[in-house]
Amino acid sequence: MEDFISLVPRLASGRRARSGPVGPWLLVLVLLTSVEAAAQIVNVQALFDEAASPMGVSGGAELSLDWRTGSNEMVVVRGAVLGQWRTEKHTLLGVVRGEYGHAQDTLITSRFLEHARYRYRFTQWLAGETFLQHELDAFRRLRLRGLVGAGPRFTLWSTEAASLILGVAGMLEYEQLRNDGEPDAGQERLDPRLSSYVMGRVELMKNMNLVETLYVQPRLTQWSDVRVLNETLLTVEPNERFIFSMGFVLTYDAAPPATVSRFDTQLRSSVGVKF
Repeated sequence: MEDFISLVPRLASGRRARSGPVGPWLLVLVLLTSVEAAAQIVNVQALFDEAASPMGVSGGAELSLDWRTGSNEMVVVRGAVLGQWRTEKHTLLGVVRGEYGHAQDTLITSRFLEHARYRYRFTQWLAGETFLQHELDAFRRLRLRGLVGAGPRFTLWSTEAASLILGVAGMLEYEQLRNDGEPDAGQERLDPRLSSYVMGRVELMKNMNLVETLYVQPRLTQWSDVRVLNETLLTVEPNERFIFSMGFVLTYDAAPPATVSRFDTQLRSSVGVKF
């Protein structure tokens, strides 16, 4: 379901309401270290912290560039735009992300994703949410991946120092693999999945937060076909303009396309500037 994307500096990750409205901002991300994960869950939950987000419209953008010359020439460009509209009861959020890279005249990454999500808050602890996602990923051999889902979201614990969120959704997923020389080339699948997640946040000290997110997505017609994502994110905000963050992602896909690894990891350190 939600995979984006793991945008490392979050829209308002760790910023509590006491810090005041974030407002529209532009985030320029300088990528320091990255080992890309290739599994099929995109974590969008940690992108938007409702407790810290202002009412009304807010948003941002992310841009990163890896550029290496000499004996190992490489250029990788990543970009994302995210936005949110929020009232007391309603939250509408969206993410658009792309990534394109070449190394030694060889295409090494090509990805594009759009994700939209709507939440309605019934009580302080119960909300309902529905979502749509479209995705392309050449290196997971995905020509097309689309999904739609809906389910409840529970706020199990929420204070300025910590929070714990649980979500469960039914999801219908369509996948089409690219036509290439692999045994499953051009394969199409339409699968129902259960998408469940737990997200916890702990304020380690002022302006330093640890966010942990775990997704589990079994296929309802074959429970052994399961996808798992675990993301650990540490963010530090020394002032109103800068975010330093480090994240580690571990993913598992029990039945990936041919030539795609079951296990993948991602390690990313970043420096963000907000305007």
